[in-house]
Amino acid sequence: MSISITSPVTVSSPGFSGVSKFAPSLQQVLSRAESIASLPLQSLQASLNTFDSRQAALQSVDTVFSTLQNSVAALATAARSSILTSSVSDAGVLSANVQAGATPGSYSVQVDNLGSYSTAISVAGASTITDPSTQGLNGSTTYTLTAGGGTTSVTAKTSSLNDLVTAINTQAGGQVQASIVNVGSTGTPDYRLSLQAASLGSDPIDLSNAAGNLISSANAGTLASYQINGLPSLLTSASRTLTLAPGLSVTLLGQSTSGQPVTVTVGNDPSGLESAFRNFASAYNNAQNALVQQRGKSGGALSGDSLIYQLGGVLNQLGTFANGSSDQSLAAFGITLDQTGQISVDSAAFGTAANAGFSNLLSMLGSPTSGGFLEAATTALNVVEDPVTGSIKSEEGSINTQIASQNNKISDEQNTLTRLDNSLTAQIASADSAIAQLESQVTYVTGLFAQYTGSSNTNSSNGLPTL
Repeated sequence: MSISITSPVTVSSPGFSGVSKFAPSLQQVLSRAESIASLPLQSLQASLNTFDSRQAALQSVDTVFSTLQNSVAALATAARSSILTSSVSDAGVLSANVQAGATPGSYSVQVDNLGSYSTAISVAGASTITDPSTQGLNGSTTYTLTAGGGTTSVTAKTSSLNDLVTAINTQAGGQVQASIVNVGSTGTPDYRLSLQAASLGSDPIDLSNAAGNLISSANAGTLASYQINGLPSLLTSASRTLTLAPGLSVTLLGQSTSGQPVTVTVGNDPSGLESAFRNFASAYNNAQNALVQQRGKSGGALSGDSLIYQLGGVLNQLGTFANGSSDQSLAAFGITLDQTGQISVDSAAFGTAANAGFSNLLSMLGSPTSGGFLEAATTALNVVEDPVTGSIKSEEGSINTQIASQNNKISDEQNTLTRLDNSLTAQIASADSAIAQLESQVTYVTGLFAQYTGSSNTNSSNGLPTL
C-alpha cells in the first residue's frame, strides 16, 4: 500500500504587512530567507517522489507475476481434473460424470428398469383442509414417520399442514420428501399431505400419531435394475446415480431398448490443458511486457534494479522449459517462445502431440510437488511471490519502510521551517515597526523646522524627507 506525505512541502508565511516605506524590501528579504530554508524540504520531497514511483512500479510488476502464479496453479488443477472426457451413445438413457481418479475406458450399460419411489397420501383432516396455513390433519403437532427402513419422531411448530410439511422435510428429509397436493377441485380444494421416499424401492411409508394411522393411500416403489458390460447378472440400486468405476458415475434417465445397451466411453481430452496453457501464455506475456517497460535508458522507475534481472531469469526458465529432453519440453507440444520473449500456443501442434503422446504430456507437466514443468514453475514463482520471503514482497516492504522514514523527515523539516518562518516574520515585523517610528520622528522634526524657518521640504534619493 502506498505511503505518501499528507502535508505540503513548503510552509507559507503567516503574513507580513509592513507599515514603513521599507516594507516591500523587508518582505523580499523574508521571502528569500524562506526560499533558501525550504531547499532541504524540496530535496526530501524529490526523494519521496522517487520512492513513490518505485513503489507503484513494483506493485504493477507484483500484480502480473501474481497472475502468472495463479495461471500455473490453474494449469495444475487442469492436469488433475480436466484431462478426461466422456461420451454416451444414447443421451436419453444415461448421462456420465467424470471426476478425479477416472481412467480411460469403455463401458456398456443396459437399463432394464428406472425404478420408482414409494409414495403415500394422508387421510382427510378432521374437516376438509381448504387453508393449509391454518388447518391441519387432526390438531396434533407430534407425529411418527416410518420410511426408508427407519422411524423418525417429527414435531411441527403448529398443527397446520404447512408446518407439518416443513417439519418433515427438515427432520426427516433423508427419508422422504413432503409436499401438499389438492385432491379436490379448484373451487373446492381438499389439501392433503403427499410423501415420496427419498430412495428407490418398495419400503412402505407410514405416518401416525396418538389418533392413529394418517395414511389413506400408499404405493410401493421398485429398485432400479441394470446390467454392466453384458454380464448376465441383474444389478439393482436404490439410486438412479451409479458408480461404474473410480471417478466415473452415470445417472439413469430412461430405459434402454431391449438388446441395445448404452456405451459410455472415457478418453483423454487435451482441450482442457490447452485452454489452461493459453491462459498461462497470456499471463506470461503480460509479465514479460511489464519487465520490458522497466528496462533501458527510457525504462521505468525500476530501471537498473537487480530484481528486474531476477524476474527476467524466472521467465526465461519457464519459457524454455525442457524436462531433460526435447520431447519433454513445452516446445514439443507447440508452446514456443519467440525472439521478442512472447509465448504462443499452436493449437494444431498441441493437439497432434498431445493425442499422439498423452502420457508424455502428463509426464512433462508433472505436478507442483513431484517434478516436471509444474514443480519448476511453482518453485520459481514462489521464490519471487512468497508473501513473507518473496523477492518482490521483500523489496516492496523495504520501499514502504523508506517512504515512512522519508515522511517522518519531511514532517520534522516542515516543523523546523515553520518555527524559522515564525521567528523571521516576528523579527522583520519588529524591524519594520522600528523604522516606521523613525520615519514618524523625521516627519515631525522636519515639520517643526519648516514652521520656524518657513523652508519647504525636499526628499532625498531614498524617499525620506530632509531638512
